[in-house]
Amino acid sequence: MNTNFKMWSLFPFIARDVAVWVPEGVTSEEVEKIIKNNAGEMAIRGPELFDEFKKGNQTSYAFRLVFQSFDRTLTDAEINEIMMKISNKIKDQKTNGIGWQVR
Repeated sequence: MNTNFKMWSLFPFIARDVAVWVPEGVTSEEVEKIIKNNAGEMAIRGPELFDEFKKGNQTSYAFRLVFQSFDRTLTDAEINEIMMKISNKIKDQKTNGIGWQVR
């Protein structure tokens, strides 16, 4: 058995949540994929779905992301930039002509 140990980071983590309204029929996995593809290498955990709510013909999914660096303390500005990129990619999505909304 080959086991490799990886030291945990000594720097603090930053947790952020993102909630998204999507049209009926859009799965949490579809939203999760977009978040994961745009979260970057600083995302050490997530996106983890922690809430799902249906109202009418829309569904709200809420995800948590955890960011951390192994060589420095991250700043809010850095994480805000990543979260803005994620938000913009989500807002670019449309299903049956209906846009997705970040809340």
